[in-house]
Amino acid sequence: MHGKHRHVPLAFAAMAMLVGATSLAVPVQDARAAWFRPLQHRVNPGIQATGIQGKVIVVDPGHGGRDSGARGVGGIEEKDITLSVALKLARYLQQGGAMVVMTRSTDTDLATERDRAMRQRHLGDLRGRLNVVRRQRVDAFVSIHCNSAPSPDWRGAQVLYLKTNPHAKQLATVMQETFRSELLPTHRDVQSNRTLFLLKRIEGPTVLAEIGFVSNPEEARALTTEAYQERVAFAMYQALVRYFSDPAAQQVPEDGG
Repeated sequence: MHGKHRHVPLAFAAMAMLVGATSLAVPVQDARAAWFRPLQHRVNPGIQATGIQGKVIVVDPGHGGRDSGARGVGGIEEKDITLSVALKLARYLQQGGAMVVMTRSTDTDLATERDRAMRQRHLGDLRGRLNVVRRQRVDAFVSIHCNSAPSPDWRGAQVLYLKTNPHAKQLATVMQETFRSELLPTHRDVQSNRTLFLLKRIEGPTVLAEIGFVSNPEEARALTTEAYQERVAFAMYQALVRYFSDPAAQQVPEDGG
């Protein structure tokens, strides 16, 4: 969920970060359901010849530390889910030959003590994430968040991109298609944005993935299980491989958008 810049519904949204998400107390009513079954994901070694081999990909788990992000059903916190999924995504990417940089790998934020003293922790955290990106050449940036809404009926994963960034739109489109085929049912489409801090400042294929609503009971249950977190991470991995392996997926329309 994203502080003042919220989305889908635009009045509500999510930013995130931490590891032990699977220990959170949200009961799984039907552990036999397909969405909660462990999947034997395999990274195809052949991908290393092309695709993401050697690509520098920044994985950004939203929120962290004092910033829990969205709070959902059963008291789950966005920061825990996003970090757990991000670590799984990083593992898949590394197995596929990519060079992975994480903005955080523990339950913390990137604000400095000066930021906190000036009561600019949130802005300082965002600047810290941007600084991670600016330290090296980056081929793609994926920020992971969870969504939330007052109504438990809102559901579905969705990918956001900067409206004026055609490369981001292409990656977002590929990732949204993968979410539709691999995750709990979602009828959402990619959504353009003009205001999100990181999307505005990072060039190239830069997206923000809202991986589900923690305010929706079914998605909240799923997002706290290792099996579904693996499914989400592998879906994002597949999208990145497809984007970097398929010249058509990276093709930018002549009008730029």
